[in-house]
Amino acid sequence: LSREYCKIFAAEARAIPDFGTVPEIIPLYLIYRPANNVPYATIEEDLAGPFERYCVKERDGRLAVKSDSEIAQKCCAFQHWLYQWTNGNILVTDMEGVGWRITNVRIATKLKGYQGLKESCFPALLEQFVAIHQCNRYCEALGLKSPESLQQPAKPKGPKSPSLGRKAPSAQSSPQLPKKGLASPQGTRKGPVSPKAARKSTDTGEAQPAPKHKAEDGDQSSQLQ
Repeated sequence: LSREYCKIFAAEARAIPDFGTVPEIIPLYLIYRPANNVPYATIEEDLAGPFERYCVKERDGRLAVKSDSEIAQKCCAFQHWLYQWTNGNILVTDMEGVGWRITNVRIATKLKGYQGLKESCFPALLEQFVAIHQCNRYCEALGLKSPESLQQPAKPKGPKSPSLGRKAPSAQSSPQLPKKGLASPQGTRKGPVSPKAARKSTDTGEAQPAPKHKAEDGDQSSQLQ
């Protein structure tokens, strides 16, 4: 994974005038040995020459730049570039080798399982890098931002997210709730009285007061008698 990122870094660096040589992470090969108790193993090219440490993690967990050479400065720039490229989620913690050939690279991630790296979660190392990194001229040539500024978007400020904002309005301001309060078209059609029912109601309405009038007339006639 670190080698693939380094290839992208090299492509961007070579597009910058006078950037010069770019560090190369040598490939690591996985081999299968069926006759061995441990069937899988990794091999890499044997580097001949004086072995140097550039950007490493010490035994006590401190990140350190072991040299002020051009190679070490470009390794630091690669650290910074990868940190920005992955939005502060990945950092290479060990870069050492012979000349421009780099090996023994280690990776630290901010979140466990990021890009499948389950055993590389060391968020404290990324925080330490932000605190101690000093940009050099190669960081400036690549147009990299300061690590501190890359951390600011991770801290939300101001109003909540748009999705939460949509849930906030009350029931009165919701555009859907008033629709539920209205009577359905079918209900309004059922409301008016049919002509037959109207005729029945009028007939009964005229018939009901008639007995009352007759009763009253009867009372009056009885009183007169």
